[in-house]
Amino acid sequence: MTVHITSSIKINEADIPYEVIFRKVKHPRLEFRHGDLKLVVPHGLKEYEKLLDKHKLWVYRRFISHKQTHMFAEGIELCSTRTEVQLQEHVGSLIASIGTELGIFPKKVAFREMRTKWGSCSSKGNINLNIYLMYLPEKLVEYVVFHEMAHLIEMNHGPRFKEMIHKKFHEHKAFKKQLRGYWVAIMEKHSINNS
Repeated sequence: MTVHITSSIKINEADIPYEVIFRKVKHPRLEFRHGDLKLVVPHGLKEYEKLLDKHKLWVYRRFISHKQTHMFAEGIELCSTRTEVQLQEHVGSLIASIGTELGIFPKKVAFREMRTKWGSCSSKGNINLNIYLMYLPEKLVEYVVFHEMAHLIEMNHGPRFKEMIHKKFHEHKAFKKQLRGYWVAIMEKHSINNS
């Protein structure tokens, strides 16, 4: 049986709500997804506040980052003129140019609605891309496509992969923040609850 308790913790000026979930788990853990802080703890654990206390800085940083993302998302105007067909054509030309640059091409490219990521690359050399890329500016579409194609060379996010990304996009950290903001704006546009 799963038991839930809701409470909040004050860190600096922020009053951060959280939910304690008692489950059949061996070790307690913290989760911060889509703005919701959850403590998943074993049944009978009474001193779960210690876990929060120990990771206060992590919780605070995640909370502030989430708030900043939502503030950024409020000012976003989604690209609403591009169709799915136009997106596919644009991605096709990107794959041709990036493939020539990297010296590798995907075996197959598929588009579908994804609820948790912009794209994925399989070990078989297939790339899946989120149809919601149609709402992004061209530079961010290029970044996502390059990211997935770089995985054709390096499947993980290790030093070699990071070097490829940094060499192509010096502003990749800013792009990641922008992508988080666009994600929030798109999810709100489609009234999708991602938690």
